[in-house]
Amino acid sequence: MIWVPVVGLAVGALLAQRFKIVVLLPATLAVAVVAFGVATTQSSSASSTVLIIVVTSVSMQAGYLAGMLVRRGRGGASRTPSFSQTTSARDPVR
Repeated sequence: MIWVPVVGLAVGALLAQRFKIVVLLPATLAVAVVAFGVATTQSSSASSTVLIIVVTSVSMQAGYLAGMLVRRGRGGASRTPSFSQTTSARDPVR
């Protein structure tokens, strides 16, 4: 059963590489549906099912945070080039 939160952690880290934080809401809903399906197929109790959903959702959000920190550490936090990196067809002013 440990694989469900581990997958949630990996999914969160992957989402952080491409999307903004708004993606967490639909992704959390999707993870809750998948976790509910997993818990139902294993015929878990209601409290166990809720616990699986909560743990998986929290692990996905923790994975998103870790993915954001990795992206920032790689220097990918700014998606737009700075003014010093732009090129111009005009000659520089002297």
